[in-house]
Amino acid sequence: MADWMIAVRISTFPDGAVLAPAEGLPPRPGPFLVAVTLEDKVISIVPRDILEPLAATPPSDLLTRLPPLVTVELDDDRIEEAVLLELADLFGLLPEVPGALVERDGAPGGVLTRADTAAALPLELLDESATRLGNAPNVQSRRYICRRCAPPSRRLPRSTTAGPPVCGLVWSHGPMELEGG
Repeated sequence: MADWMIAVRISTFPDGAVLAPAEGLPPRPGPFLVAVTLEDKVISIVPRDILEPLAATPPSDLLTRLPPLVTVELDDDRIEEAVLLELADLFGLLPEVPGALVERDGAPGGVLTRADTAAALPLELLDESATRLGNAPNVQSRRYICRRCAPPSRRLPRSTTAGPPVCGLVWSHGPMELEGG
């Protein structure tokens, strides 16, 4: 499989935005997504319409009621084919996750939605004989998981040469595990 870059459409956070508990993203087709934060860290990406029922939830219970956080690290608006396939596979396994948090240089930069991920997938990769990347025996996963988070958080790092990434939600959880590896 070639390791080439694919352009993706990312909903970026507004310039100068301070991520508050429900900082919104610019309007786009589909559900309006917001970044839910706790102690200045993004803990989940959710559709805006589920925020009101969660307003009375104590912070200690909030993580268990939100979809798990999926994070992908990008330099710009292009993503490696293998990472895009991993992300699409992960969205298939986690139907409650509406999009992935995009980090640039360790800071939240925006959201890559399910729809924009699907739109970026080249059709030749979606043939009938294709197998899910996570099940391919000769392809090492680039997906990391923190099982100490509830629900578990996941990260697709830009590079794995520096070792596994540290949990982005709770730094004391330490290094994340390679999922399926």
